Amino acid sequence: MSQRNFNFPVALLLGQSRRLLGALRDATDGTAVQKRLKTGFDAALETQIATVEQGGTDQRTAGGGMVGLTKEQAAAYTEMERLMGGARHSASLAFAKGDPRLHIEFSVAVQDQPHDLDHELEYAGTIATGCATYAAQLAEQGWTADDTTALNNAITTLTGNPAIRDSAGEGKKKITSTRNTAANVLYKMCLTEQNAARLAYPVTQIGVVSGVAEARSRFLLDEFPPHNGATPAPAPTPAPAPTTPTH
Repeated sequence: MSQRNFNFPVALLLGQSRRLLGALRDATDGTAVQKRLKTGFDAALETQIATVEQGGTDQRTAGGGMVGLTKEQAAAYTEMERLMGGARHSASLAFAKGDPRLHIEFSVAVQDQPHDLDHELEYAGTIATGCATYAAQLAEQGWTADDTTALNNAITTLTGNPAIRDSAGEGKKKITSTRNTAANVLYKMCLTEQNAARLAYPVTQIGVVSGVAEARSRFLLDEFPPHNGATPAPAPTPAPAPTTPTH
């Protein structure tokens, strides 16, 4: 399966790519960047955004198809997938990168594994147990006991229902791979645009040329990609300067 070349949610990529598209088309800041890019780059970027968005719709459709016969089951599957993703992301914030609990307890970075319902339920059960075990740590990141309950309820709705087409699971896996490929292209396009913006508005001109700092901000040069897949942490408060003792 094709893997993503970035370690943050596709939803974040889509949101930031739309902001970059707007910046590129801005009459004030975008012209200098447009000149550095291929003709029609903005139209191609807009098309690629739509392609990745459509991939997300296809994934949700395939997810519903996996659950088969009833709307209740389809809704439960979609909710389970949403909550699994939320729990994984919350755990990634709660524990340091490389902490074995991320992989063992929350199935983070589980790759190239089957995506039929039985395996998804196995992952969901593991994650639900992790949520209960590390409830305090996850609560600090916004995950609640109600979220854990909702995940368990979705699992219960799906457990023991054999009316699943395994071929639909494989189809979802292929859709995910295709979307990852499209998202990688979009990510590279965002980086290309930002590189052009960095050249058009060099950091050395901040405070020297009017509007450079604002333009760099519009092109997310200090914001995207996020550091380690998360929102950058605020800079530490500098220690106060030592005072001269009085005599």
